[in-house]
Amino acid sequence: MKTTNLNAIANSISYGTYIELVGKLVETNATTGPDQSEVLVNFTKLNYKRMTRLNKTVHVSDQLIETVSSLPFNMKWVVVAEAWCGDAAQNIPYIALLAKACANVEIRIVLRDENLDFMDNHLTKGARSIPKAVIFKADDLKEIASWGPRPAIIQEQVMAFKKDAPIDLSYEKFAESMHGWYAKDKNKSLETELFTIFHSIKETTPV
Repeated sequence: MKTTNLNAIANSISYGTYIELVGKLVETNATTGPDQSEVLVNFTKLNYKRMTRLNKTVHVSDQLIETVSSLPFNMKWVVVAEAWCGDAAQNIPYIALLAKACANVEIRIVLRDENLDFMDNHLTKGARSIPKAVIFKADDLKEIASWGPRPAIIQEQVMAFKKDAPIDLSYEKFAESMHGWYAKDKNKSLETELFTIFHSIKETTPV
């Protein structure tokens, strides 16, 4: 698994480079990954607008920054994403801003379909669900936590929809309601879950 982690990190890019990549894809009517369908290309355009907006409006809790910064070791956060993924667009800007505010954190983005070995070590109920943020100690690349693919409250709704979708509710309409939820939540659920994760790391991870 360590080799897989090293390979993924070697293939990773900075968050700034990821934003630039998505912007260039929008200009050329393309997306990441092998599926270049019109649907995914259009999702990519929407996600670029979302990320551009969120990069300017996201607010990260000072308390969370202090919690992460107080950990006595450096970390690498490797986040699995694709340009067409709406959940990635909604969550990664907050995670990236948190990382930027913490001197002991480096965040890297990897594309799922170019790093399937890494992805397959971090499945969600057997699925290659993204985004997935994997947290490593920087010195030995020991995995100490992970988060994803979305806040638990909306994840439960997604799983329920996949299991028993109402006949009169298309996935497009369901996705629209999800993004409405994100707009109202303003990353508060994500923030709460990250608090829990980093408090646990502080209590259980040796220096």
